[in-house]
Amino acid sequence: MSRSAVIIKSNPYGLILNLDPDLPFDELCQAVAEKFRISANFFKNARLALTFRGRVLTKEQETRLVDEIVQNSSIHVLCIVDEEKESAEYYRKAVMHALENQKREDGQFYRGTLRSGQVLETETSIVVIGDVNPGAQIISKGNIVILGCCMGNIYAGASGNRNCFAAALTMKPMQVRIADKAARSAIVKKTDTGEYPVDPKIVFIKDDHLQMKSITNETLCEFLA
Repeated sequence: MSRSAVIIKSNPYGLILNLDPDLPFDELCQAVAEKFRISANFFKNARLALTFRGRVLTKEQETRLVDEIVQNSSIHVLCIVDEEKESAEYYRKAVMHALENQKREDGQFYRGTLRSGQVLETETSIVVIGDVNPGAQIISKGNIVILGCCMGNIYAGASGNRNCFAAALTMKPMQVRIADKAARSAIVKKTDTGEYPVDPKIVFIKDDHLQMKSITNETLCEFLA
């Protein structure tokens, strides 16, 4: 099979695939698979936009070609860019937009109670709709918001971001940590089954110390200052 059936051009944010206009589509798919299998190490774990050039494709054909690329490499195809809009800046904007959408869609909410022994880790901020029982743990590189009772271990700003915070409708954690600052409770135990009143609190770093305060307009102004 001729290697000229598929020619790859790249910029920092995307790939342009020049496709043979006359090759039967099934053979073209094989050529794309072979091309990316050979180039797999070069594009390792890349997150890119993609443009097809050289022939008119249906949406189904575009999807099949994307599948061939993904299955034969570790590339993450974030979006397809129209041929008329090819420029490094347009690709950059398309990739940034796709990544933002992905962040909004992936792992932002957890519905249910985390029980002893369960660990929830996330690259983004997380909202838990439920309780975090003693012995459960949440680790987030962003903020943690618990719409329930927090009695487990919570770790916000796990990448070292001191501007992160943790908040809960009832804040009784065994341990709370923000970036490199941590505090442990001597009250809540792993066997705690007590019920606590709703008393929303937020934990954040202020003056190099962890602060736990009731959520009020005054507290939010202090946190944002």
